[in-house]
Amino acid sequence: MHPSRTRWARSAVPVLGAVLAFGLTAGCALIETVPEGESAEKSTLPSDPNKTRSKKNAAEFRTWVSTHGTDEQKEAATRVQRIIGEWDADTGNAYVSTDINGGPTPVEDGMAAAAAVASAFDDWKDAKQGSVSVYDVFGNALVVNHKF
Repeated sequence: MHPSRTRWARSAVPVLGAVLAFGLTAGCALIETVPEGESAEKSTLPSDPNKTRSKKNAAEFRTWVSTHGTDEQKEAATRVQRIIGEWDADTGNAYVSTDINGGPTPVEDGMAAAAAVASAFDDWKDAKQGSVSVYDVFGNALVVNHKF
C-alpha cells in the first residue's frame, strides 16, 4: 500500500470509531423513565382486548389536551390512536399507541412527541401513582413507564 494511503487509513480509523460511537448514541433512542432498580415492563405494545374502549380513551385524551395542553402536547396528541390500560384515582398503567414513525405526515422529532404525549397523559390523569408508556406505529416503545 502506498505510504500516503496508510497514513490516511490510520487517521480515518479513530475518526470512524468516534462517528460510529456518536451515531449509536445520538439518534432516536428509547426514553426510559423507570426509577433505578426497576425494570421496564413492556418494550412492545401489549394486545388490545377492547379496541372500541381504547379508541374512546384516545378521543377523550385528544379532546382534553386540545383544551388544556401546551402547544407541543396538542400537536403530539394528534398522533394518539389508542390508549390501552386501566387506571383510577389511586393507580394505573396506560399504554399509548401512536402513529409516530408512520402515519400520514412525518413527525420531525418522534422522541420529543412521545415525551410530550407522556407528559400530557400525566397532566390528564390525576391518579396518585401509575405509569404510561408510548409506542410508535409499529408497536415499539418510545417512552417506557413514565411515572405519574
